[in-house]
Amino acid sequence: MCWCARLSPCLVTTARARLSALFEYDDKLIRTIYTLRYLRDPQLQRDVHRSENRIESYHQLRSTIAQVNGKKELTGRTDLEVDIGNQCGRLIANVVIAYNSMLLSGLLGRCLATGNDKALDLLRRISPAAWQHLHFLGHYAFRDKRHPIDLKAVLAGIDWE
Repeated sequence: MCWCARLSPCLVTTARARLSALFEYDDKLIRTIYTLRYLRDPQLQRDVHRSENRIESYHQLRSTIAQVNGKKELTGRTDLEVDIGNQCGRLIANVVIAYNSMLLSGLLGRCLATGNDKALDLLRRISPAAWQHLHFLGHYAFRDKRHPIDLKAVLAGIDWE
């Protein structure tokens, strides 16, 4: 066996170890810089807190959907069935968020057009992950060509004056 064949694995291992140590140090440095920025910047703290609240709202929505559809149990006998159930829960949560986002966008446009500052303040506090106005029991119809949801009629029924 050639001497270079014996030397090469050692060089690769030490180079890989050095690279790994460098990435680990870089990761610690980035986390330290972020932590220092977080401690010094109140706006960043508010933004992070707001983001954490959005994540918590999404998890509460998913939990509600799971409780309604399966009492928070893993429904399904196989891993595939459990995965399909989880994907269905995510789909329902995303549909709720999309529906709420469309409603909130319509309300925002209407409030900006009328200059209603009181309604704008209220609108800023409403989460797209809210579900209290929805009824989750029953049959889900995601696409009904004969009777589509009329968002303009729904928005017309909301009066914040």
